[in-house]
Amino acid sequence: MQITRREFTSGLLAASAAPAASPNRLNVVLITNDQWRADCLGVAGNSVIRTPRLDAFAREGVMLENHFVQCPQCVPSRSALHTGRYPHVNRTPSNLYRLPDTEQTLATILGSHGYITAAVGELPYAPTRFLGGFQSVVASDPEYHAFQEKHGWRGPNLTPARRQLLDEHARRSKTQFEASPVPWPEELDETPFFTQHANRFFQENRNRPFFLHVNFRRPHHPFDPVAPYDRMYAGATFPASHKRAGEFDTKPPGQRKSLELTAGFDLRKMTDADLNRIKSYYYGMISHNDACIGQMLDQLDQLELAGRTLFIVTSDHGEMLGDHGLLFKGGYFYDEVLRVPVLLRAPGRLPAGQRLAGLTQHVDMAPTILELLDIPVPQGVQGRSLAAACRGATLEERPVYAEFPTMKMIRNAEWKLVHYLRAPHGELYNLREDPHELHNLYDDPGYAKPRQEMQSALLDWLIGSQDPLLAPIRADASD
Repeated sequence: MQITRREFTSGLLAASAAPAASPNRLNVVLITNDQWRADCLGVAGNSVIRTPRLDAFAREGVMLENHFVQCPQCVPSRSALHTGRYPHVNRTPSNLYRLPDTEQTLATILGSHGYITAAVGELPYAPTRFLGGFQSVVASDPEYHAFQEKHGWRGPNLTPARRQLLDEHARRSKTQFEASPVPWPEELDETPFFTQHANRFFQENRNRPFFLHVNFRRPHHPFDPVAPYDRMYAGATFPASHKRAGEFDTKPPGQRKSLELTAGFDLRKMTDADLNRIKSYYYGMISHNDACIGQMLDQLDQLELAGRTLFIVTSDHGEMLGDHGLLFKGGYFYDEVLRVPVLLRAPGRLPAGQRLAGLTQHVDMAPTILELLDIPVPQGVQGRSLAAACRGATLEERPVYAEFPTMKMIRNAEWKLVHYLRAPHGELYNLREDPHELHNLYDDPGYAKPRQEMQSALLDWLIGSQDPLLAPIRADASD
């Protein structure tokens, strides 16, 4: 993939200025699986889904059990993960924006400390093309499309028979809530394609510290697994979706509109058969990701790199998957789209089998990674390092936050509040009594006190989280 002249030049400058790095330093592999919700993992208690490699991986490292993203959209979420700064501070409040060049990311920081930095898969800040300091893209969509064309599944080499298969796939997707398996064989699918490129990167760079971000598109919709994963969960009984009759009578009007129209679908028409099909394909994509991640773990073992590699598996946001009658992601802050899995393994640096139950969030990831690498955390990072807590230290209880430009959320262990800009409505949930957020208490006079307390705490966060890099300059008499 081609990068811009500015990105190429900045990469050269970072590499030339980098101090010599010891080959014994920890490598970093960060895997983000787009739209993977936290409860779709065997080790998280889901008895239906099959994720044997990650279940075993979790027993070898640390699992963050209640981890939340800063926004249920790709760019803001990954930007918060890579900078340790909130979306309203790093100026990526939605997918319409990209990180400013002045933002320090994990890629720029590690590159300045002698690491080779690269990305594989969907671009790290997709849907934008911004690279955020990565020195190279090993393979992304253009390379995969060329691979498909070479094997006759794209472009001028497409036969009439394959065109018919692709047309039928597209037709089913448009009528089945974007649930339609792809027609090509597994060896020509994008997830193993990017896995093979990641493994090649490990082989080629095994003698120098590296930071590789592998960004899998799946299980993001469309729900389009490749065989045999499209049939893996046929006939399965899935965990029930959480919803109730009349639920949206007290919810913000935008959520009722989401039921009527999301991605071109009237979700009120979704049948139980439709939802079971969607869940079976979504689970199938996750199981495929699990197998491919296992191949990367195997490669690190074969290259004798596993013992000196910090390996992290997470997501940028979740998936509604029928909860509240909704699908995909959207303009709401339910736990289903905010809570994601996080698994970390660093032999000798992190204990095996550790589970962290406290609330954590994506801005905590960058300072945690840097502390585990013994690299100073730059000024301006707003998250907190979880390294000590991952080793067993007590984690201070703190709320977590999420945001869009006109919506802000605060959540603690008991309450969740969502504030809408200049709107007469809002959301308040008692998570102890209503963990699935089915009863909105925002307008209930009996809950005025917790609503006011959460509003005050949200305002404190907004005031206290002003960009620490833009502190006011104190005047003196000579000014």
